Parts: sequence; C-alpha cells; structure tokens
Amino acid sequence: MSQDQAKEETADEFGLRMVETVSSGFVTLAISMGVRTGLFSHLARMDGPKTSAQIAEMANMKERYVREWLAVMVTGQIVEYDKEQKTYFVPRHRLAALLPDAGINSIGTISHLMSQLAPVSGDVADCFPANGPKGLPYSAYPEFHASMGDMRENQHKTSLVDEFLPTIPGLREDLESGIRVLDVACGRGITTLILAQHFPNSTFVGTDLCEDAIQWPTEEVTKRGLANVTFQVQDLAKMPADWSDSFDYVLVWDAVHDQADPDRALREIFRLVKSGGRFSMVDIRGHTELADNMRDPAGPAHYGISLLHCMTVSLYFGGRGLGTRWGQELASEMLQEAGFADIQLLDVPNSPSELHFLCKKS
Repeated sequence: MSQDQAKEETADEFGLRMVETVSSGFVTLAISMGVRTGLFSHLARMDGPKTSAQIAEMANMKERYVREWLAVMVTGQIVEYDKEQKTYFVPRHRLAALLPDAGINSIGTISHLMSQLAPVSGDVADCFPANGPKGLPYSAYPEFHASMGDMRENQHKTSLVDEFLPTIPGLREDLESGIRVLDVACGRGITTLILAQHFPNSTFVGTDLCEDAIQWPTEEVTKRGLANVTFQVQDLAKMPADWSDSFDYVLVWDAVHDQADPDRALREIFRLVKSGGRFSMVDIRGHTELADNMRDPAGPAHYGISLLHCMTVSLYFGGRGLGTRWGQELASEMLQEAGFADIQLLDVPNSPSELHFLCKKS
C-alpha cells in the first residue's frame, strides 16, 4: 500500500483488514492441525462429499472436533460445504497446496511450521527490551529439525536428482564418476542421504552445529547401509584446518542467513572448495530492500519466520541476525567478498520461494 493509499484508507477499512488478518492466523493454525492429524490426507482420499460424521469415522476421530475444524476450513474458504446435505469436500486443485508432498511449497507444511514457532513468540518478545536476552538458542525449538527434515524430504525425494542437479552443467556426470561433496549446516542431512544413495561412487560429508540434528542422519546411514557418507558436528565458521581445497562440490540449503557469522562462514566455504570446484547456496528468494518486497504475498510469512527463528538464533550467538529476507543483493555482495567471482542466480525447480546462487571457484 502506498502512502497515498494509506491516507485514503478509513479507520473502518483498516479495522476490517485487521479482522481478516487475525482470522487468517487462526485459519493457519487450523491448517497445521489438518496436517498434524492427517485430516487433509483423509479428505484427499474421499470419493465424494461426506458429512462430518463420515469423515470422523473414516479418520477414526471424534466427530465434534472434526466438525469444528471443518467450520474453520469452510469459513476460511478452503473446504466447500453443502448446506442442504450437510456435506464437505475439497476441490482437487486445492489439495496439492495443502498436502505435505509439495515440500517447501506446501501451505500445510508452512502452516505447521508456524504452529511450532508460535509458542516462542513470548520468549522472542522478551528479547526486545534493551536489557533483554540477545535471542533464543536452537534448543528453544525442539521439533524444528524434524519438521525441516520432513519438508526437505518431501521437496527433494522427487526433484533433487532429476530436476535440481541438471541445472548445474556437468555435476551429475561428475557425481556418477566420483567426487567429494560437502553439505554444510545440513540439519537432518536429507539432501546428503538422497545424493549418497543415488551416487555410490562419490563421497559425502554432512556437517551441522547441532548435535541432536546430526544424530538422526548418523543412525540413518546404518539403517540404509550407506558406506559413502559421514556426518559430523562442525561449526561452519570454524571448519577443520586440514579441509582446505578438499571438496569438488559444497552446498548449503536455506542456512547461511541464520549463521552467527555468515561472512566468515562464506569465507570458510570458499577455503574448502577446490580450485575449479562448485558451490551451491540455496536461500530464500527476496530483496535486501524492504520496499522491494512489498508486493510479495509471501513477505509477511518470511519476515515472520525470521523474527521467530532465523534472526533470533543468529543474535543469540552474537551474530548479525541477517534474517530470512537478507536478499539476493546482499547475498551476492557477501559471496563476492568471500572470494567467489563467478556467481549465477538460478531458479530452483518447483520452488519459487527459493533462489540458487551457483558459484565457481577459479
């Protein structure tokens, strides 16, 4: 909204807009419940409109809870309702955006993420005063790594190898022949595990600062019988000294912006990449200048996630608190300052909310 439009807006119009905004927040929490309980999956399997009792029986749930949840979905214009038959259904074109299979593009998954961040809103508010805490530690988000791991798996299980890798000329062929790959700030290591399964001739290392996050993929390596991948607890800003010029390909996915020292982290990555090697930094699409993000409908969500997680964990460790929307302009500048001269900005297949910074070390 421009300054002129803001001047023309009446108090009643603003009040109505705020009612819609607050109502949308409750719809978001209800969407999260639909993901958590599996109700959306049950609705997707319906062969036609059903009553709340039929849906509850199919899902083995209490009818009264299901009916009230459906009321939120109907008034939120997500589920359709037949007044005469007292039945509910979801048009097929809406389900794709609600089911977790859409990965990072799933509104259901993002809504579930909001429900996990909402409980810390009071703790984040306590950080605002000048004498308040610097930020929140990762331990304040006990389900975050699991949630992000599920999101990443749904995103990557069908697109990483067949759609993302082909955007990097020659990389798939190199992986098939055998190269050394490092996935930094890997969380639960979903990306690393998928690549290791597909390319047995290559060697993979996944690192993350959080020991709890690394424990899960370490156990998965044994379960999946993988001999070409290891996971380690490492600080991206202080990687092992003997890893210089060790990796043909390094990647980091949606993680640089919440580092305590992102400048040093990028310099460390540059140090680890071999001469002629590649570095993929995938991060949230957006601009550094706030005004340039005004027309982006995902802007409030990205800034909100940043406020409740990305920015505050960085500040907790004494970092810059870049935030989710640090923007492609600042990101490109920081990559250049780290040493990367050859930088391409690429779309991420099936993920319009992300941007791929493909760098080559000369």
